Amino acid sequence: MANKAATCQEIKEKVCEDRISVLPDALLVQILLLLPIKEAVATSILSKPWSCIWTLMPKLVCKDTKHTNSKSFWWFFEQSLQLHKSPILEHLEVKLGSRCPADVDVGKLILKAVERNIRLLDFNLKWSAKPISLPKTLYTCKTLKKLILSNKILIELPFEAFLPSLIKLELFNVAYKDEGSLIRLLSSCPVLKTLIVVREKNDNVIKFSVKVPSLNSLVYINNNDDDGVCGCGCSSSSGSLIIDSPQLKYLRVNDFSEDGCSIESMSPNLTMARVDVGSPPNENFLTYLSSVKFLHMTWIDETEVFCSCVNYSQLIECMLRPCRAEYWVESVMLLLDNSPNLKVLMIDTKGIGESDDLRRWSYVPACFVST
Repeated sequence: MANKAATCQEIKEKVCEDRISVLPDALLVQILLLLPIKEAVATSILSKPWSCIWTLMPKLVCKDTKHTNSKSFWWFFEQSLQLHKSPILEHLEVKLGSRCPADVDVGKLILKAVERNIRLLDFNLKWSAKPISLPKTLYTCKTLKKLILSNKILIELPFEAFLPSLIKLELFNVAYKDEGSLIRLLSSCPVLKTLIVVREKNDNVIKFSVKVPSLNSLVYINNNDDDGVCGCGCSSSSGSLIIDSPQLKYLRVNDFSEDGCSIESMSPNLTMARVDVGSPPNENFLTYLSSVKFLHMTWIDETEVFCSCVNYSQLIECMLRPCRAEYWVESVMLLLDNSPNLKVLMIDTKGIGESDDLRRWSYVPACFVST
């Protein structure tokens, strides 16, 4: 009987044995990265060795939801960042919702991130107050490789900025102090490869100029599709997108705001393009598309004039969506005649309803004739 009791006690001790605490700190940090930030911080009460493990986490993700008490959330996050000890903060993602107090010192958060040699910053501010400017130190951070800014943020750069390591920049529905601030921001990124821009109305920019010599990929989406007035008091239809990026390989433009689109310089190695615009691009724009292998395009009547004068010799796959185009079949035929290597053609006619236009195809284009 005594032996049985001893065996049970031994089994109980083995079951309760703390094996995880003896693991290396680096492995424990990786385990904590799988937990929400509040649960990761809560592990500090387990024992003395655990008290500082979470402070070594290279990634912090804090999202203020509608179920969160905003003031307590902000206090918790501010204290967490204050106690954070990792010399390098690889990833900081912060989302502050509409209930975020207007007196929150967002600038302090950014300063702390820069002090920790931040590599990736994703900051989404959706409070009810006006857009705010971020500290100057953010725009001179030498370690920052990826920057995502969303919503109630004002890009204000009256000074020369410098982001020597920034490779990817994403701007979602932010506002700009003026066009000069936008130009200075983009020119401060000498190694920028990817730029993603989503615009809403009243962002204070008329001519959106993308002049980035190192850029490989550009996604530009303008959701200002009305005829109202922009934040600077000018008609929204007077705007334009100007691209000057000689290394570009991927381009996506989605803009039905009636703004113009022009290209001053683009790589002859542009491989893929998706162009959905409501106003006709200028001649240079379509000429620069002549090198693409994959093209997705919304077709309007004004596009027809360029179909016969541009040779799409590299085009392999093409998807067209006729929109406000009365004679789109004739335009497509002109395009096909100048696309000798085309292998795949897809036409989405949902936007024009039922039509007998396809019956007007009078011959098979040379690119579709098998040899």
